[in-house]
Amino acid sequence: MTTARAAAEDIRFQSVAPENRPDALLQLLAPFPEDERIQRRDATLAAVEAGTLSLDGLRQAWWGAQPVGIFLTMQQPDHVTLVWPPVIAPSAELSREDIEQACWGDICEVLDHDGSRLGQVLLDASEADLAESLMPWGFHWQTELFFLARTFTEPWTESPEPAWSVESYSSATHARFAQLIESTYQDSLDCRILEGIRTGEEALASHKLSGEHRPDLWQIFTIDGRDAALLLLSEHASQDAVELVYFGVAPEFRGQGLGRAVIQRALSTSRNTGRAAIFLAVDAGNGYANTLYATFDFAELARRRACFRPRGGAAHKSSTGS
Repeated sequence: MTTARAAAEDIRFQSVAPENRPDALLQLLAPFPEDERIQRRDATLAAVEAGTLSLDGLRQAWWGAQPVGIFLTMQQPDHVTLVWPPVIAPSAELSREDIEQACWGDICEVLDHDGSRLGQVLLDASEADLAESLMPWGFHWQTELFFLARTFTEPWTESPEPAWSVESYSSATHARFAQLIESTYQDSLDCRILEGIRTGEEALASHKLSGEHRPDLWQIFTIDGRDAALLLLSEHASQDAVELVYFGVAPEFRGQGLGRAVIQRALSTSRNTGRAAIFLAVDAGNGYANTLYATFDFAELARRRACFRPRGGAAHKSSTGS
């Protein structure tokens, strides 16, 4: 009689064909309530149709003719591959642990051969056990993210802006944006593992995928003829909100209060779009930024744990021998 352990070794993986994606996505979204699952599925397929999202990394685990698991990897322009953790289907013959081990083994194979520099998993705060279980697979660098938001119904204290000139993003300013964003990563307190991982060009390409990219909402601030800080905002019409995608200050201009001034500009610019709120994500370890957001009355919406795996990860041999 075939044992569950031996059967687990026969799990095979294959990409989901486009015509099978609607049903496969429902399996991936199984943790959500049925109505939300269908809504998310349809929104995902619409994004694929619009060319803003790819499902080429949607893969299923099969044992014989039975689908036993599904996961999604999506590589971004900055060579960071986002991983949607595997969703396991009940199986009478296989243990959940064996299926999960096989899936993570295949995910790591993908991460090591798709050209990505980092794999990233974003987990709910309640998934601490999963975060710990990912460390043997090479997801050693982990940090907590705060998701914050603020509506525009309550005013904030306006301070005079610095003596800076402001320019929006364009083909003419693109190179300056790329150079400046790369310099702001130096000694950054936000997701330090990303320092040196991606170029400014790659970072801009990735940030353009957050919400609706509007060049006028990307701003660069110049003081005495030198680029000192930048602000990247994007619109999310479905949420009636603006996202603060990124802001940074060049190392030589830090300690002068520019961070506060940039956040104040982010609030006023976002309010002027007519949207109801602004939201963002920030590394819990970035005490400077979190203090600034608190002074502007941002409220915490959620906490997530970001887990990163560099290419190659750590050597690991699963219990199934795969």
